[in-house]
Amino acid sequence: MNKARCVSFRNTEGVTLNGMLHEPDAQMARGVCVLLLSPGIKGRVGPHRLYLKMADRLMGMGFHVLRFDFAGLGDSEGAIDESVLADVYNSIQSGRYVGDSVAAMDWMTRECGVDRFVGSGLCGGSITALLAGAADLRMRSMLALSIPTVLDGGEANWGRFATDRQLDGIRRGYISRLIKPDAWRRLLTGKTNYRALGRSLRAALPRTPNESPAAAASVETAAGPADDTNPEFAPAFLRFLRSKRPMLLVFSGGDRLQWDFEEKFVARNRSQLQRLASYYEVRAIANANHILSDPAWVRELLELAAGWLDRVHPAPQWPRGN
Repeated sequence: MNKARCVSFRNTEGVTLNGMLHEPDAQMARGVCVLLLSPGIKGRVGPHRLYLKMADRLMGMGFHVLRFDFAGLGDSEGAIDESVLADVYNSIQSGRYVGDSVAAMDWMTRECGVDRFVGSGLCGGSITALLAGAADLRMRSMLALSIPTVLDGGEANWGRFATDRQLDGIRRGYISRLIKPDAWRRLLTGKTNYRALGRSLRAALPRTPNESPAAAASVETAAGPADDTNPEFAPAFLRFLRSKRPMLLVFSGGDRLQWDFEEKFVARNRSQLQRLASYYEVRAIANANHILSDPAWVRELLELAAGWLDRVHPAPQWPRGN
């Protein structure tokens, strides 16, 4: 019978982490655990209980599902000392919770005898899964939801590092609002992101044939164009694929993260990715926002995830009785 229970385990620093383990019926168990890693500073439930919905569907398919609070979050022990939220996000995208994720796999192997894992999670949860999986082969696959390719830097840096399509969207948005008095009041009272607006306008100016809008609008420094790409991302992503472990990346169509992925990772590593193309898939849920708040978007995600997991971790074929 499917069941969920409270669990606790310690990370390598001795901090107690608390969470929930969803266990499938023994006759259906695939011997694979999906780690639903917490998104950013949110807890193990996920936005609008997304992780509960995922856990229920995946447990019903025969997967163990473990979701827990990272150190300093939710019900787990520990503390977060940073005073600026962007610093917390950057630390997560640089591997802050990799040790907690490895501790979770250690606990599952020791307590439940499960040593095959799917790394998953929304946003910060997915980058944590990638960084952990790049170093730990027990993570046999990845189901990444809106994985971030860049570091977080607040609104000012978002404007500084926007991609081509983001710049075009910013420019179109400002132009469409020029007829509205509120837009002019915002512009004159300092509430507009002037950096983003300036870059979007510069990107529309004439440029050389091979120069992208983002490059034309970039602020040059002694080291070249400014860039917010996470330096940990490409090495971890390519290492994961080179080990022939499959990956499904699901992006929200109304989110900027797929643009970042395509322009700041895929375009720069195209030749290597072409050789590894059979190991990863990219799908987008049209018009969805970052947290997939519409039930229809959640249903589409669950169908994508279930179909893909069924292919890469098929259910065991038990011998039929006489």
